[in-house]
Amino acid sequence: MKLADIYRQAAEVIRHNGHNKDGYYRVPTSQVGITPGPTEYPVCAAGALSIVVFGDPVPPGSDKEGRPEFDAIVTRLNARIPDFHLDGYKEETPVVRLAGWNDAAERTADDVINLFERTAREVA
Repeated sequence: MKLADIYRQAAEVIRHNGHNKDGYYRVPTSQVGITPGPTEYPVCAAGALSIVVFGDPVPPGSDKEGRPEFDAIVTRLNARIPDFHLDGYKEETPVVRLAGWNDAAERTADDVINLFERTAREVA
């Protein structure tokens, strides 16, 4: 899959599932007794990327197969976030840096979708 397609699909995951803060995902409550599956949960930016790349909202551990490539995808996305949004996260892993931006009080689903879509255009 092309890098631009990963970012576009991650935008669609947020658009369809909803945006989550303070964790990769949130299990929604169901009014009809049907619990959605993990790929249908509201997710954070990293969780959306993980669904696209791995089919699960939680990426594999740092020592697992595919994680270095995932971190590279996140790093490329982080490069499009203005530095002042990442203050305090400079020495953190790529996913923690992205979480710091994603979890900011003012962050909205539209912000996350716009970042994914802008990044997709720039890497295409």
